[in-house]
Amino acid sequence: MMKNRIFLLFAVLFLALGAVKAPPVMAQEKAKKEKPLPELNFGVLTTEASDNLSILWTPFLEDMGKMTGMKVNAFFSADYSGLIEAMRFGKIQASWFSNKSGLEAVRRSNGEVFAKATYPDGAPGYYSVLLVPADSPYKTLDDILKCDKTINFGMGDPNSTSGTLFPMAYVFAPRGIVPTECFKNVTNATHEANGYAVANKLVDVATNNTTNLKRLARTQPEILSRIRVLWKSPLIQTDPIVWRKDLDQGVKEKLLYFFMTYGRRADSPEELLRQRKILAELDFGAFLPASNAHLDPIIRLEIIRDMAEVRNDTSLSEAERKAKLDELRQKLKTIGASEAQIIQAEGVDAKAKKSSRSHAMAIPWKRIIFTLSVGFVAFGLFFWSSATRGAGPVKPVRERVFDAAVWAIFLALLIWAYVAAEIYKTPDLVNNADKMGEYAAGFLKLDWKEGWLYLQQMSVTIQIALWGTFLSILFAIPFGLLSSRNVAPAPVVFFTRRIMDAFRSINELVVGTMFVVTVGLGPFAGVMALAVHTTGVLAKLFSEAVEAMDPGPVEGVRATGGRRIHEVIWGVIPQVAPLWTSYALYRFETNTRSATILGLIGAGGIGQLLFEQIRSFQYGKTAAILLIIIVAVTLVDLLSQVLRKRLM
Repeated sequence: MMKNRIFLLFAVLFLALGAVKAPPVMAQEKAKKEKPLPELNFGVLTTEASDNLSILWTPFLEDMGKMTGMKVNAFFSADYSGLIEAMRFGKIQASWFSNKSGLEAVRRSNGEVFAKATYPDGAPGYYSVLLVPADSPYKTLDDILKCDKTINFGMGDPNSTSGTLFPMAYVFAPRGIVPTECFKNVTNATHEANGYAVANKLVDVATNNTTNLKRLARTQPEILSRIRVLWKSPLIQTDPIVWRKDLDQGVKEKLLYFFMTYGRRADSPEELLRQRKILAELDFGAFLPASNAHLDPIIRLEIIRDMAEVRNDTSLSEAERKAKLDELRQKLKTIGASEAQIIQAEGVDAKAKKSSRSHAMAIPWKRIIFTLSVGFVAFGLFFWSSATRGAGPVKPVRERVFDAAVWAIFLALLIWAYVAAEIYKTPDLVNNADKMGEYAAGFLKLDWKEGWLYLQQMSVTIQIALWGTFLSILFAIPFGLLSSRNVAPAPVVFFTRRIMDAFRSINELVVGTMFVVTVGLGPFAGVMALAVHTTGVLAKLFSEAVEAMDPGPVEGVRATGGRRIHEVIWGVIPQVAPLWTSYALYRFETNTRSATILGLIGAGGIGQLLFEQIRSFQYGKTAAILLIIIVAVTLVDLLSQVLRKRLM
């Protein structure tokens, strides 16, 4: 009976999923007659909230589709590396990049620069900046580069030109400073998130660029009034548009024509004005032709940065330093440049400060001695307290020593972790309770302006969790049986369990990134990420259920002359099926929550919107998203309870 119900459940599931996608018969016949348009996947770096960028980019991409005669699919990603890898494996054919990420796309992804953007005001480029709160006590670079581990610093994406490369090349590398060794905390975020973080004093200093500041001046001047520019870089050239070299030549010609004429020529003055308005919303002027030579200044800057790091690397001998510098100078010559061509940044002196590495590697002897002292004292107390007093069995000395050592080590680890985990800040929970209340008050004003979008993305998240769980169950059943000591041979059990350990150990975000480069940006990468991770979890739970079962039914099947497969089908599965069902449904609930995070890597769902709104301090929108997630998880939980009662 139970098997029939399970079969019926999955049959209904497949029929329902099929019905969702099945178009009407007339629509199918019409689709057969119409020749499908060729498709182009276009990538966009989300330097701010993707829902905002989607609104801004949609008219531009729709015009691209009309003028090229192709169906243009947009892929938005806050993760620079994800977009680069997506192009590398052919999941996107063209993209708007920053200069540094564009260079990586050329190097790694068979990319080629064919156009570059300009600005509406005719500016030749933009600038990297360091921002501080308007009332910050820091007035100069020297104020923030004391490297006393008191400053919280916000860096951009590692592949960001203005967010990472320029600050590293002009501020940190010339002084021999490693940010993670200089500052208390270093976080990575988008330009928009860094701007909000500085304005709200969540970080003391953060990288940004003048393009984002212009947008803040237009959209949220109040935020701009709460921040101040501490440092400004030399000019950064405008961003490149990159396509894959192996793109069809006809598609290349259409794309090039579109970019070279959009906002320049149109059928009517009204249409031309409309196109220019769309470009202005994106902070673009007309596009100009370009080649990979557009990225030569970035290559030169990388080399100069590397030369500064070599000069300040105290671990190198003079011979090694000279050899590396000569090699870097040769690279400069190959692109027709010299060190003198690099303009020094504002406020950067020629003499580099001593590297902070020696300070960072200092051994905390006082902390070590104190921790060891506590451990030895604890060992003595635990050993003394475990002695038998009065009547009763005498505990062996060996066991007393082992137990006392375990508890002493545990206590010593807690003491050691006290500083690293900042447990000493516990009183702040009470002292700053008013701040927590002020923060929580921002969530009380629900913003439902984009509620329908949130519901759509939440439904995608649930569908990702549904398929991820279903696939993991299919794989976890055989892996779970092969991981059971009372079913499979010892070598097979050991090998299978180590594979499942690997599946469980790797975070879904890492696995998801791997699948992004295989299947492209979108929900399917999230499905596979959940499937891999959950397979490892369920296989362990399934094997433990098998090992805890009653061996009687299995022995009965064996006594009738049944084979090993018959023992599994008739002796094992009927016993563990109820528990397996409970585990699977529970993992579906947890996967619904886990799937919200996968949006961060471009794997679809509501996760990307959630974290972007939090980073942008849009607490009304964040609260609306959280409420939708809570309701969705609650409904999934209730459904799981009903199914457990019906199937068990």
